[in-house]
Amino acid sequence: MPQEQPLISVIVPVYKVEAYLDPCVESIVNQTYRNLEIILVDDGSPDRCPEMCDAWAAKDSRIKVVHKKNGGASDARNAGLSQMSGEFATFVDSDDILYKEMIEVLWCSCVKSKTQLAMCPLFHFSSEAKLPMSLKGECKVLEGKFICSHLFVCNAAMPAAKLFHVSLLRNRRFMVGRRVGEDAAFNYPIFFEQSKVAFVNSPMYFYRERSESVMGSYKLVQLEELDTFQEMLCFYREHGSWKIYNAMALEYYARILAHEAKMKKYAVEDADVQERLLREKKALTGMENLLPVNKLLFACGNLFPGVFRKVFYRNQERQKRRYGGC
Repeated sequence: MPQEQPLISVIVPVYKVEAYLDPCVESIVNQTYRNLEIILVDDGSPDRCPEMCDAWAAKDSRIKVVHKKNGGASDARNAGLSQMSGEFATFVDSDDILYKEMIEVLWCSCVKSKTQLAMCPLFHFSSEAKLPMSLKGECKVLEGKFICSHLFVCNAAMPAAKLFHVSLLRNRRFMVGRRVGEDAAFNYPIFFEQSKVAFVNSPMYFYRERSESVMGSYKLVQLEELDTFQEMLCFYREHGSWKIYNAMALEYYARILAHEAKMKKYAVEDADVQERLLREKKALTGMENLLPVNKLLFACGNLFPGVFRKVFYRNQERQKRRYGGC
């Protein structure tokens, strides 16, 4: 590893994770990369998390705690951004765990490839006993626009499992008030501007799956992600990036079908929402510069939504294998 280590800020929004906070913070303080500024943002958590954060700060001088009124994960991350002083930054959710070398590997990848952004895949887990303990993947350099076309295949929509140079974060803040899709809204313009991104093909960020989380069941709040898709389509249309535009249109359509299926599965009845989903599906088929194959796929999806979803997500799995774990 290069000798000179710049300060790296680790921003952790904390809210109602009493059972998971200690393993998360422990995985950060035990990173092989030592020059860290660890910012625990207590987002008005009603449990023991505020005291636990303070206890960690008393044990490790690299940790500082921000106590604030509850405002959601985006507001907490913004508070962390306002406090950070590192040359690089990474975001960690307070119920997740980092591989011990993650920050070191991502920083070395930035140095080696001369990039301002490095990332790695996620490893989904529910039991800590099953976490991988070794690295297997290599580093490759990908174009930012390529990643935009595969934003969700690459897990690039999330702020986690990434290392950002501070220059990419100036004047950028997470969207407060949107609880689903706010991550992608923060990330996609950053990736779009990057000529190259370091991608380490090894899952070093361990993402905990919890049934009580926002994404752990179906709630109508999850429809907020569709607003982000609309904004992304507008952004790519304005920039004339039609390849990314068409890729996002397919993802958007698949998400609409997924919402319809989940509403049916969980017996969620809302006529206004159902009408909205139908209206947005129809609007997609009339979009400008839409590839003929996409129009055909949308028409097929309207007739056979289950088949479309199965083919679409099977194709995404093939893309993951093709691009080495993206």
